[in-house]
Amino acid sequence: MNGKGFKQGKEAGFTLIEIAIVVVIIGLLLGGVLKGQEMISSARSHSLVTQSNGFKAAILGFTDRYRAMPGDYRSASNNIPGMTATTFTTDGSWAVGGHDGDGNGRIGFTEDAATAYNTTAVDFIPEDTNRSSESANAWMQLGNAGYISGAYNGTITGAAADSVTTATWVCATDVCPKNAFGGDVILIYDDEQTGRTNVANTAFANQLWSGKGIPVGVISNIDAKVDDGDPGTGSFRVGDGFLVGGSTATPNVGSKCADHVASDGTRTAATAPIAGEPNAPTHWTVLEDARDCGAVYLF
Repeated sequence: MNGKGFKQGKEAGFTLIEIAIVVVIIGLLLGGVLKGQEMISSARSHSLVTQSNGFKAAILGFTDRYRAMPGDYRSASNNIPGMTATTFTTDGSWAVGGHDGDGNGRIGFTEDAATAYNTTAVDFIPEDTNRSSESANAWMQLGNAGYISGAYNGTITGAAADSVTTATWVCATDVCPKNAFGGDVILIYDDEQTGRTNVANTAFANQLWSGKGIPVGVISNIDAKVDDGDPGTGSFRVGDGFLVGGSTATPNVGSKCADHVASDGTRTAATAPIAGEPNAPTHWTVLEDARDCGAVYLF
């Protein structure tokens, strides 16, 4: 009894043992979540490597069989089921779209008077529509020839709304495959790769684009597994549009995924090299955890 005639009650609470048990349970739950996320990321990374290896093998197999790159194959309508013919003009340029390529060895490359690659009338393709068409047809030719799974229709929608939009790495549904993160995988002749020098950065080649939406931690691990781990050298490099990102660089493409590390350790935003450019990418920007990266496989 206290001085007022009431019985002093015992206050309820958790013991140290009970608190310790709760802490352990929370730790196990968090550990399980983090481990699960790590396993999902690892599985997606493995899926990307497996997918790209499969695509590269399919492209090499197709090229060995037909002596042409997929999409660029001029006799596809004659030798591959389900392909319609493309009508060509007398100078070799396209007049009406179809599923045949122009046979110039370049997947969807457009030449015009504004480029340094306008060499012959036969190579001249007047509209971006035709560039989109060969890139779109590449996956249809591979699929219909049995080199990859999936049904791709090779559809193009005109120069104003191309099925393959290279500026933003976007490809229409049922035209291109997707990577494990939902990005559109594109096969095209271009200079999207980043190089340490201006020459390496502007060299055109037939390229396989990984698709965007890949976390930088995943894409850096892939580079370490399949190439040299360096975003600016080798056969697997960061795409030019993924260096700085935002409206100050290439709009709507992605976050900054690679940076330049000077000899004194100073890190600065990497940019595509131009004459005298000091900030070519040397490292993947894993410290910033960019979530929307893309890379280029060179052939």
